[in-house]
Amino acid sequence: MKMTVARGIQILLTLGLLLACALPARAHGTDSLELPIDTPAEAHDAVTASGAPFADFVLLDGTIIGASQFYEVKGEPGSSAAWIVVYTYGWGDCQAGCISRHTFVYQVDPVTGAVTFDGQEGEALPADAPEGLRLLEARGTPGVVVTPATPAPTEQPIPGPTALPVPGVDDTDWAALYEEWYDSFVATLSPCAPDVDPADPSIATCLLPDGTVAGPMPVFAPAPGPGPDGGGDHGDDGWVHELPTIIFAVLFALVVGAALVGWRKSRA
Repeated sequence: MKMTVARGIQILLTLGLLLACALPARAHGTDSLELPIDTPAEAHDAVTASGAPFADFVLLDGTIIGASQFYEVKGEPGSSAAWIVVYTYGWGDCQAGCISRHTFVYQVDPVTGAVTFDGQEGEALPADAPEGLRLLEARGTPGVVVTPATPAPTEQPIPGPTALPVPGVDDTDWAALYEEWYDSFVATLSPCAPDVDPADPSIATCLLPDGTVAGPMPVFAPAPGPGPDGGGDHGDDGWVHELPTIIFAVLFALVVGAALVGWRKSRA
């Protein structure tokens, strides 16, 4: 008899386990849900059972006026497609439809009951919005990668044409170069003796009290004083600037003289 009772209890427990496995699975949460999910209300219950802060939201069915927390559900009963549940939090004259809104979108699998947060959009929630909604807002939008803003490219100036040197053309400012040489030369001179004769070709080059130069000058030095043509006259020591011409004339005379001597010797 005892064996029969024990055997019966064992059979009942086995049948209970099999029956429990055969029953539809239930979603976890404060309110258990039967699967599959066949109605908009069940889709909403699945979202709230997942821990989402929408327990106080009401279904927008056309009879609700002035609601600031409501939800809408898109889907077809009996379909394997996910239910789309859109939660809207509004503020600012909601009797007229709410000036500002922020929405949260969820997907609910009707077969498994899996709830997925799909995104959010709208204006930033006010400071007096429920804390749960503001925490959800801070999570951002799933699947959207936020990257730092890339600075706008700055326009680079286009370089203008570069002036190329012209072959065979010398653009050296020789006048300025001669002036620089002359100034450097004068800076090395010592003052002339008080009794110096500027016309004496044998004196050492020196600087007169009036700033002019007495004595031999380098061929690059400009002539001090006005010239006979209104330009630079060489003054008393202007012969120095004619020195190359004088030397050439002397050499030419020597060559001609030597040629004449040779010619006379050949005639004799």
